[in-house]
Amino acid sequence: MTTMRISQLAARTGVPATTLRLYESAGLLPADRTPAGYRVYGQDAVERLAFIGVAKDLGLPLEEIAELLRVWGLLSALFTVT
Repeated sequence: MTTMRISQLAARTGVPATTLRLYESAGLLPADRTPAGYRVYGQDAVERLAFIGVAKDLGLPLEEIAELLRVWGLLSALFTVT
C-alpha cells in the first residue's frame, strides 16, 4: 500500500494540512503514525476527503459527516471480500 504524509495528501487533494489535522481530531480522517510521529495516510484518505467535501457542500455539519463515515465503514467491513 502506498502511503502519503500530510503534506502530500494536502497537495493531492487541495485540502490544507490544518484542515486535515482538524478532521483527524474530529474523528473524520484516521491517520497512522511513523516511528518518528509523522502522520501517514493511504489511498482511502483521498476517497474519504472526497466524501467529506461533498457532504460539506450539501451543508452537513461535521458531526453528521462523522456518523455517515462510521456507517460507511461498517458497510464496507460487511461487504469486503477477502
